[in-house]
Amino acid sequence: MGLITALLVSLYFAVPPRQAPAAATVPRYERAACPVEVAPGERIDCGVLVVPEHRGVAGTRAIRLPVVIFRSRSASPKADPVLYMAGGPGNSTVEGRRSGRGLPFLDDRDYILLEQRGARHAQPSLVCPETNTLTAEIAAGRLRGTAATDALSKAAGTCRQQLMSAGVDLDGYTSAAAADDIEDLRKALGYETWNLQGISYSTRLMLTVLRRHPAGVRSVILDSVLPPEVNFDEVSAAALQRALNAVFDACAVDRGCSEAYPGIRRLFADLVAAADARPLALGVVDEHGRAVEVRGAQVVDAIYAALHDVPAIPRVPSIIADAAAGRYEALAALVKGNQGPSSFAWGLRYSVWCAEEMPFEDPARIASQASPALGLGGIFEGAATPEECHAWHVTPAAAEENTPVASDVPVLVFAGEFDPDTPPAWGRSLLNVMPNARYVELRGRSHGAGFSACGGEIAQAFLRAPRESLPVDCALKLEGATFHGR
Repeated sequence: MGLITALLVSLYFAVPPRQAPAAATVPRYERAACPVEVAPGERIDCGVLVVPEHRGVAGTRAIRLPVVIFRSRSASPKADPVLYMAGGPGNSTVEGRRSGRGLPFLDDRDYILLEQRGARHAQPSLVCPETNTLTAEIAAGRLRGTAATDALSKAAGTCRQQLMSAGVDLDGYTSAAAADDIEDLRKALGYETWNLQGISYSTRLMLTVLRRHPAGVRSVILDSVLPPEVNFDEVSAAALQRALNAVFDACAVDRGCSEAYPGIRRLFADLVAAADARPLALGVVDEHGRAVEVRGAQVVDAIYAALHDVPAIPRVPSIIADAAAGRYEALAALVKGNQGPSSFAWGLRYSVWCAEEMPFEDPARIASQASPALGLGGIFEGAATPEECHAWHVTPAAAEENTPVASDVPVLVFAGEFDPDTPPAWGRSLLNVMPNARYVELRGRSHGAGFSACGGEIAQAFLRAPRESLPVDCALKLEGATFHGR
């Protein structure tokens, strides 16, 4: 969303009247300047939620979480807004949207963003600059294997010490704590109920809200579901392979594609193996002008990026076939796009993941996901390694955090056919424990499938009547990805 510019768009705060709390009260909501630059001329209010860093710990300090509220276009908006938070964990929510233009929900109700505790614009922010820098070295192929794992673990330990020396209680940054923040914000803003929207990791967060605070939730929209019971790091490569196979299978049954690119699956495997044997001469340089070593992992990471770009998905067979024939232009552009440091608040990711996921995962199964035998260049697509979590050293979460969430609250689930991160089956699994859940898989889409014209149409209808049948004609009419020859 750009750099912080501290822009006060509006001081008018239209919520049900309530007495202003004393300044020392925690939790509380305060009006404040917007944490990032937002579109001028729109009705956008900003503030901060002030909450305890570690609830239940005596003497814990207060932390500040930015809030951005996009006001409805309606003259009489509904009393139940939508609260959205980004995934990751470690992404910034408030950087993801600066304008309400094109947001269908604003036709009926307000749309609220809450920065997760520990994210980039929260105070404190659990950023780990050295880790972000290392991710750039890994993307450029200059750091890999055991050396990469060791460097990331060392950086995690260094960041941990720096944050603790600054007074940060790393055990306070969990999904349960963030779910309690959401409930505190609802109460502070005076809403009886509201609607929740999450994507990827934040679907898990919204499920945690349903587990802990169901009474305040009218409905939930979950896109690209990561259920708490899924051990993500144990299957991260398998999820990518599923999406690749979906592409290869779609090409195989399309006459034009199969004739133009016969044996595309084998071409991909051979291309990755060739790059591992000898880095490909793509001529890609990073942001500092240094050469990128394009090995198997960089080839796989490039195709992984293409699987997130809906218009690029049908071109994956041609990208692979061209590269196999020494025509690297399309592959080089994808590799170039993957360069640079990550933007995660890695400390937030570690505190959540190392408490809630790693204690329930099998290190051997995690290691198997980076095995060269998988034909993916040894790339690791998990959220964190056991070594990083050992260095981070936070208290394991209760076993409940690794179990399914059952609820009768109306839930709309979106999934994308080619999602390489959260397979559609994970979203469908909610139907087993949520009697009022509806599942919509969008053909041709990927991660974040519901963030599309059709998804917006369905979501808007769902919000207007969460327990009624959904108008899914647009989903049924989707042609999906069209694979064809040259």
